[in-house]
Amino acid sequence: MLKLNGLCERKFKMKNFIALAALSCALLSACGLVEEGMLRDDSSAHWSFGQELSFFNKYEVPTVILSDGDSIVALSPAWQGRVLTSTFGGVEAPALGWINRRLIADKTLDAQKAVIGGEDSFAIGPQGGDESVFFDRGKVYTEDNWIAPAWISSQPWNVVARTQTQVKFEKSAEFENAKGAQFKIKAEREVSLLTRKNVTEILGIEIPDAVKIVAFQSLNKLTNAGDKPWTSKDGLLNVSVRGCFNAVKDSFVFVPYRKGNVSDLGDVYKDDYFEPAIGPSGSARTVLVTEDYIRFRADGRTLSGISVPAPRSEGIAISYDDVNKVLTVVTYLRPVGNRAYLISSWRRTPAPNEIGEAISVFNNGPLSLTSASAPKYFEISTHSPAMDLKAGRAQFHLQRTFHFHGSEYDLGLISYKLAGISIGQLRGESE
Repeated sequence: MLKLNGLCERKFKMKNFIALAALSCALLSACGLVEEGMLRDDSSAHWSFGQELSFFNKYEVPTVILSDGDSIVALSPAWQGRVLTSTFGGVEAPALGWINRRLIADKTLDAQKAVIGGEDSFAIGPQGGDESVFFDRGKVYTEDNWIAPAWISSQPWNVVARTQTQVKFEKSAEFENAKGAQFKIKAEREVSLLTRKNVTEILGIEIPDAVKIVAFQSLNKLTNAGDKPWTSKDGLLNVSVRGCFNAVKDSFVFVPYRKGNVSDLGDVYKDDYFEPAIGPSGSARTVLVTEDYIRFRADGRTLSGISVPAPRSEGIAISYDDVNKVLTVVTYLRPVGNRAYLISSWRRTPAPNEIGEAISVFNNGPLSLTSASAPKYFEISTHSPAMDLKAGRAQFHLQRTFHFHGSEYDLGLISYKLAGISIGQLRGESE
């Protein structure tokens, strides 16, 4: 595991943001301001990183920049310290994260009722079950009643320290779950830009010199700031890290899984994430299971989602954008031992002895293959074990995101070394 360097202790003042905005404008002078008509999310051609920064500047989104050469990551304390987007080639290269631009541009929209996006964001769980933190007490579990806690959706987080390649955010909050149990927490996240050397050491493979890279990690910490322990009787919490990416016509997500008996490890995957809240997920069109991995279609054409039980997870998911030649790898630090995980499904009452999930994948789109439109993105999320924390105790969850851009040969070589997946399989060719 990469050891994080200590962050400087100086506080971030508003003048830092003003200076940063001025720097961004200087960098983007050749890019021009984003036109209002560019709010469409239906193009396979990514916006450039410069266009995204121009958009954030236009709509007054405070932005923190981490950089190492042409590898750049943009974050915002106004949007809970999430990684908004990143790039591997400077301001003119593609921006790799999906962000809900309409939400940012339209101040009348409610962030608690919308998907915000971003490549790496802090989330809390469970979403479903009797202890849900996304449905108010006594409410029916439907899409209309789903509401994200304000502190992970609409409230800003504090920047407490930063360097050129690291930034630390924190937030304190109080809330209750659907059972009425009260929680007092302190959340912290430290986001670090990873160098090429870091990437080689972490993944244990050599990266061809011709391949461009941008990679980062978030170390997420949740502390029980109350005076009572969290118990299964009242309901436990977990930490999730969500990454939203641009969907193109033939993009797929691959999740390697562990072989074994269903009675020991659970199903290979589950696809009932949203039932009965918004109906069947349509995953029959989107999922292929091989002997080694689950292939999930992430083309933004059908609303669908799957989750992988923790005992099945190998701690890695891979996606490939064939249009823009970008290989994305998401990993998380798997805890030692057999830990209990929470159920991601929106169902109020999970099945007896059901095993919780460590990875989930979501494909946004219309409810069916109709003329209805929807923003084209997909989401890869990793989840921590359930947190049965005593007062004053904390637990961490580490997620890393790697983007590689290069020739199909080199990208296929990286994928094969990491997960045994060839370039032909990345392109979705027949098994």
